Amino acid sequence: MELIEALIKVGLTRHESLLYLTLCKEGAITGYEAAKLTGISRSNVYLALAGLTEKGGAYRIDAATIKYMAVPVAELVQNIRRQMEDTLALIAENVPLKDEPTEPYITISGSAQILSKMKNMIANATERIYLSCSQAELTLVEDEIIKVINKGLKAVLITSPSYQLSGAIIYYHEKTPGEIRLIADSSYVLTGELSLHKDTTCLYSRNQNLVRLIKDSLTNEIQLISLSSRNGEEGTIHE
Repeated sequence: MELIEALIKVGLTRHESLLYLTLCKEGAITGYEAAKLTGISRSNVYLALAGLTEKGGAYRIDAATIKYMAVPVAELVQNIRRQMEDTLALIAENVPLKDEPTEPYITISGSAQILSKMKNMIANATERIYLSCSQAELTLVEDEIIKVINKGLKAVLITSPSYQLSGAIIYYHEKTPGEIRLIADSSYVLTGELSLHKDTTCLYSRNQNLVRLIKDSLTNEIQLISLSSRNGEEGTIHE
């Protein structure tokens, strides 16, 4: 991600972002100098400098000639983080929620959204997780699984042979890349397909009928792997 785009993403306009980087490079300068250095018109420069100052990214130095200087980047980051935390807290605490009489089935589309949902489900687990997928998908959420294990929670994985993760209960079985089934705390389920190379969708729900269905499916798969292990066949167990 370009630096200008990153600054825009945290709330600055494109002009404000360009001016902040210019102030960091040049030090204290006038609005006229800022316009010459950036190519922004003088009228827009003064508007952007005022906005940047209001957002905590610049200081206005009142003297015979008014100048502007950049707020140190560490301080800017603190300002942005504090503002974002306040904004997110306001959203989390005040958005009205409609009581749902039944738990819906939600279709999640796109690899980025599916991966985010997987990571959130794992990170928010308070008791246990069950995840069936190939090694390719496991590596994408491995950090979140490690945190679950470090919290003392149970992590049961069904994946292709040779994958290792200390503290997890692993059942080995050849898995088709892209297919995922995830249950968190016996209350939340995500099932479907994840691929970074094409459009994919998954079904997410707290509906207990679907949770039980996927849980029974995983239980049956584990039992078959355990039986195969006892018979010296392909499926194996690693704890």
